[in-house]
Amino acid sequence: MTVFGFIAQPDDHMFLKPNVTRTAANEYGFDFRYRSRSGGDTYASLLDFAGAVKRDLRDLRPRDNIDIQSFLWVLGSDEYGG
Repeated sequence: MTVFGFIAQPDDHMFLKPNVTRTAANEYGFDFRYRSRSGGDTYASLLDFAGAVKRDLRDLRPRDNIDIQSFLWVLGSDEYGG
């Protein structure tokens, strides 16, 4: 589960919503390496994706991975047309 680290330390950790994240990565053009069995490779890829987005959005001054997760949610969620 990624939610506890994300809540406790959003500067360092990320919350994984598999379907939304895969869709967001596809829309973003990022090669997100997801496997349904949780593991270090998937989480490392998630952190790489979050880092790339954070760098690309640096002009918007994202405070932490909560801002990045919000961006990914809008990009990858059906709720927002993703």
